[in-house]
Amino acid sequence: MSRKTIIINVLCLIALGSVIPSYAQTKIAVMSDIHVMAPELVVNDGTAWQNALGGERKLLDYSAEIYDVLIEKYLADKPDMLLITGDLTKDGELASHQYVLAGLDRLRKAGIAVYVIPGNHDRGTNNAYIFDGDERSKAEVADAEAFESMYHDYGYNSASVRESTTLTYVCEPVKGMVLIGIDSGNGGSLTNTTLSWVCQQAKKARSKGKQVIAMMHHPLFPHVNNLDKFMGSYRVDDYENVKDRLTDAGIHVILTGHVHVSDIAKDYNTTLTDSIYDINTGSTISYPCDYRELTLSKDMRRLTVNTGHVTTLPSNEDFSNTAKSRLQTFAHKYASSMFGNELFVNILTNMIIIHAEGNENRSINAKSLINMYKLGSPTLKSNSSLTAKLSSRGMTWDDAEATLYSMLKDLSWYGVEGHENQTNDLKLTVNLPDLSPYMEKLRGDIDHNGEVNIADVVALLNIVLGNNLDYDFDVADVDANGAINISDIVTLLGLILEN
Repeated sequence: MSRKTIIINVLCLIALGSVIPSYAQTKIAVMSDIHVMAPELVVNDGTAWQNALGGERKLLDYSAEIYDVLIEKYLADKPDMLLITGDLTKDGELASHQYVLAGLDRLRKAGIAVYVIPGNHDRGTNNAYIFDGDERSKAEVADAEAFESMYHDYGYNSASVRESTTLTYVCEPVKGMVLIGIDSGNGGSLTNTTLSWVCQQAKKARSKGKQVIAMMHHPLFPHVNNLDKFMGSYRVDDYENVKDRLTDAGIHVILTGHVHVSDIAKDYNTTLTDSIYDINTGSTISYPCDYRELTLSKDMRRLTVNTGHVTTLPSNEDFSNTAKSRLQTFAHKYASSMFGNELFVNILTNMIIIHAEGNENRSINAKSLINMYKLGSPTLKSNSSLTAKLSSRGMTWDDAEATLYSMLKDLSWYGVEGHENQTNDLKLTVNLPDLSPYMEKLRGDIDHNGEVNIADVVALLNIVLGNNLDYDFDVADVDANGAINISDIVTLLGLILEN
C-alpha cells in the first residue's frame, strides 16, 4: 500500500468520524454481605431454626427474598456491572451458593457483568446447617477450589489475571478502569506475597494511565476509634502497612464490607502526601439494608457514590421497621453481655442504630445521645464494675469517650494527628487523580491512553499538519529519526496493523 493511499484512507476515516473513541460513564452497582440462605435449608420451621434466628441482627429469614428483589432491580436498571464484596452466603452452603449463582446467571445473560470476592462465610463455617423442626444437621459447604469453580464467570475466568496463592485477581471490565479483587481470607489477613502482587498490578495499571478500583471483604482500616477493641476482625491485619502500600501503589478507592454498616472513611499514607477512601457497604440483610450505586465519569476522574435501602418486600410492606427492630434487639443483647449497666447499655444500643443509619454528625438523635452521656458520665465513671469491664478490653474512660465521639460525630482520626476526617457516608463524589504523570512513554501513544490505535494516527496527522503544537516529541517521533513527518504516520500504521 502506497503512502498516498494510506493518507487517503486515514482522511476518509476522519471524515466518517469513526476514529474518535466514544466513552460513556460507567454505572456500578455494589452489594455486600448478602448472606443468602437457600430456602431449602429450612426443611420444616421449628425450634432449631427459630433458635438460630433468636437475637440475630441478620435477617436470614428474608435473605433470599431480598436478594431476589435486588436481582429484579438490576435487571430493570441495567448497570454496567455489579460488584459483591464478599459473604455471598449464610455460611458457605453449596445450596446457598447455587441460589446466588442462579440470580447472577440471569444478570450475565442480560449483559450485566458481575464480579465477586469471597468473604469469611463463603468457604464454609461451623454454622452451616440444614434445619428440620427441632433438629439440625450439617450442610455440605464449598471450599476455596469449589468457590473458584462456581464463580468462574464472575471474576475467575481467563479474562482475569490471578494471584497464585489466593482467590485474588485483576481484570479490566471497562477500558481505562482496572478492578482488583482482593481475597482477605477468613480472618482479614493478607500475606506479603498477595499484597506485593496487588501493588504490582496497581502500579502496572497506573503506568498505563488507568484508574484502579479495588475491593476486599474486610475494611482496610478502622472507621471508628478503638472499635477493634469491641470487635475482633473489624479491619484487615497490619492495616497501617497495608493501607500505605496500597495507597502508594496508586489505589485511591477500595470497596469493602464485613461489618454490616455503610460507612465511608478517608485516610492518608504515613507522609500525608496521598490518600485512599474505604467505601464500606452495609449488609443487605442488616438494617437499614443498604446497597450502593456508583457512577464513574467518562474521563475516569470522578467516582460518585449513592446509597439505597431495601425498605419494603412483597411479603412485608413494613420491612424497614422489622429490620430496625431486629437490630435494636441484637444491639441491646450485645451491649448487655459486655457491660450490664443499663444507662451505658442504652447509650451503646442507640449508638449502634445511629451508626448503622450513617452520617451520624447530621443526626439529631446523635446530638441528644451525646448530651445524655455528658449528663450521666459522672455516674458511669464512678461505677467500679463498669470501669473494670472497660479495662478488661484494654480501655480507659478516655478511650471509651473517644469511641463515642468518633462514632456519634462521624469523625475518623485513627489516633494520628493530621489524619482526621469526616466523610459523607451515603452520598459522595471522589475526585480521582490524573495519572498521566505516571505513565510510561509508549512510542506512538500520542493520546497517552496506554495503547496505540487509529486515534493516535489522527492525533499524529494533526501534529504533522501543524494543527497541534502541544505534544511529546519522543512519543510522536515513531520512527526515531529525529523528525516528525509523514514517515512517522506510516510507521505508526504499520505498528497498528502488526498488532
